[in-house]
Amino acid sequence: MAIKRKPTKAEPIKVIPPFLSEELKSNDDLKGLLQREDIIEYIHFSKGVTDTINRPYLTIRNCRFSQQLFFDCLFKSAQISDVRFENCDLSNIQLAESSFHRVEFISCKLLGANLSEATLNHVKMHDCNGKYINLSMSKLTQVRFSECDFQQGSFNNCRFSNLAFDTCRFSEADFSQTSLKGIDFRTSNIERLSLTIQDIRGAIVSSSQLMDLIPLLGVVVRDFE
Repeated sequence: MAIKRKPTKAEPIKVIPPFLSEELKSNDDLKGLLQREDIIEYIHFSKGVTDTINRPYLTIRNCRFSQQLFFDCLFKSAQISDVRFENCDLSNIQLAESSFHRVEFISCKLLGANLSEATLNHVKMHDCNGKYINLSMSKLTQVRFSECDFQQGSFNNCRFSNLAFDTCRFSEADFSQTSLKGIDFRTSNIERLSLTIQDIRGAIVSSSQLMDLIPLLGVVVRDFE
């Protein structure tokens, strides 16, 4: 007689952290380097301001950015790998069509950051303010978002594979035309999402979150007075 096995829990999402050298050189002239070099590597940038830079197709690898402010910066189609951003302000940064591999954003501001049509592979965002972030038409693989605020963010037309959301805020975010099958939203806020029943099909939600999804059915919930 066949032995019935108990179902096993799904494996947690494993995100490989950046490979960073223990002996990164220190440099406080990021703007100067960006104006001169096409490849930035093996450097720790701390407490600086970089503004009004337009450098498409830039390569940044094996770098650490601490308390850096990026203002009016355009890095379209950048190649970013083995990089950690800590306590940085990347609000409204333009990184459309860029590639991120083994990248971490820790306690960063990403308000209105444009990462549309980007590729994210082994990326972690923790404790980030990403209100109005634009990740539309992006491909996300082995990605974990934890304790982040993505209110009114754009996640439409995305492709998700091995993605985890832990205690995030998504109120009024747009997930239209994105399959959320297998995505666990139970610890996150999902009020007033923009999506369809087809988009949310197969997502994992708690019983208390069902009321947030009732409007998708086109019905009105009204108790007797």
